[in-house]
Amino acid sequence: MLNKLGGKLMKVKVLNIGIFALSFVCLLIAAKLFCNLGIYADEFNTSPDVVLGGKIGLYMNWLMIGCVSLICVLSGMNLFTRKK
Repeated sequence: MLNKLGGKLMKVKVLNIGIFALSFVCLLIAAKLFCNLGIYADEFNTSPDVVLGGKIGLYMNWLMIGCVSLICVLSGMNLFTRKK
């Protein structure tokens, strides 16, 4: 019985590590794309909202970065908290 429980906890731990790693990679990709957007807008004397198609596109990009950051933080908290 104890071995089954230990194996189940190990699978959950591996799953949590995978979710955290993927969310962190997504956060890095989103940040790099946003940084490249700023560089492009600066070099061609335009603004990020023009490049993204308007204010709604810019707000959706910020919302995406915020959501990915929140997922990364929550999955990290889930990974590093102890279960009883």
